[in-house]
Amino acid sequence: MKPLADIVASLAPKAKTDYLSALRQSDALLLQHGLTSALRRGHFLAQMLHETGGFSILRENMNYSAPRLGQIFGVGKHSAAITAAEAAKLAGHPEAIAERVYGLGNPYKARELGNTGAGDGFRFRGNGMLQTTGRGNHRRMGLACGVDFETHPEWVTLPEHALKPALAEWSESRLNDHADKNDIRSITKKINGGYNGLADRQLWFSRLWPLLQDSGLAAWQNADTDSDTRWLQQALNDLGARPQLRTDGRYGPATRRAVIAFQKAARLKADGIAGPVTRETMRLRLATLR
Repeated sequence: MKPLADIVASLAPKAKTDYLSALRQSDALLLQHGLTSALRRGHFLAQMLHETGGFSILRENMNYSAPRLGQIFGVGKHSAAITAAEAAKLAGHPEAIAERVYGLGNPYKARELGNTGAGDGFRFRGNGMLQTTGRGNHRRMGLACGVDFETHPEWVTLPEHALKPALAEWSESRLNDHADKNDIRSITKKINGGYNGLADRQLWFSRLWPLLQDSGLAAWQNADTDSDTRWLQQALNDLGARPQLRTDGRYGPATRRAVIAFQKAARLKADGIAGPVTRETMRLRLATLR
């Protein structure tokens, strides 16, 4: 397998040199956090590549136009609830935008992020490979890594430190377990708090996978078996899946097709993702059958 830095550079031509340098000296850190398999490394890299726009972003760019402010931080879109009139005044002023969105201008978000002083919104805006945001998160990651990121947020993107916060968050959330099951949905929710950018994260992973292993097998074929997936497959069979699924506990193409067929029949969003709504609908229908 090629070195990780070379793989990333081939897929992300705009990758920052600091990030590539961090990957070139990553072997000991990856081993320390148990990222030893193609599945674990692939999912880890895919999340970071999404969060940083292909490793092209060191710090979050807060220089938004008025229309973009409304789209991202407007009323009904974000707790900042920026109005059109306010957006017109803030547009083109990154520090003021950051303070309004993440800092003292948005008390709810400021408390959530641990931003307590004037200017914290901009000083602790999205930072590094997983875009660590907020004074509180910089402090927490600093304690986990043994580096004072709260006093020196600029250290987060230095080659000698860049991987540390991302790996600390990865291990803290036990994401190796989800990577072993090829469960990108759960990984995304842990990192993002939701499923924003799921399709892009999946695209990055699909591009990485052939370059990280030489078995010739699909990622789902390399995944560990999962009792939740086994239940899902059996439930789909009980509900009339055709053809019947192998209850092997791996979420492969056949399982996804069966989920889509059930979702269409149940008039749910047919995305092939067996989320809480889909599973609860299945339980209700199973209870009716029984």
